[in-house]
Amino acid sequence: MDRPAAAQPETKELTLPGLSWQWAAFGAIALAACGHLLIKQGLSSAAQSAAVATLADRISIYLFHSALPFGLAIYGVGTLLWIRAVASRNISFLYPLTALNYVIVTVGARIFFNERISLGRWTGIAIVVMGVAMLHRSAKEDQP
Repeated sequence: MDRPAAAQPETKELTLPGLSWQWAAFGAIALAACGHLLIKQGLSSAAQSAAVATLADRISIYLFHSALPFGLAIYGVGTLLWIRAVASRNISFLYPLTALNYVIVTVGARIFFNERISLGRWTGIAIVVMGVAMLHRSAKEDQP
């Protein structure tokens, strides 16, 4: 005797004209990385003037420094794009792609903040990216 198939909830795909899930995912990843870098810029710039201020003054300096709210806004737009991508594909397929943020943020930290990136850190990032590529490749068969 066959069992009846389990009822699957019907989901409606979030569609934005002309915006594929691939572009939405790529945009979300890129904007998240840019948002992180701008937040760092804002915090670094505001830290000097916030060092001598009261707690309330420090909070307002951090919140109203131009790079910080702009970084948060960009991160928010990235979140909206992420919602579009996740509405179309399995999150287990998409989420590993966010590891690309490691690469983008690390390169940005080197370029914009002159951070020293050790060979060990680059090696770790390369291993993570290779693992993500393997996960992503194997997950393609699961997609609708």
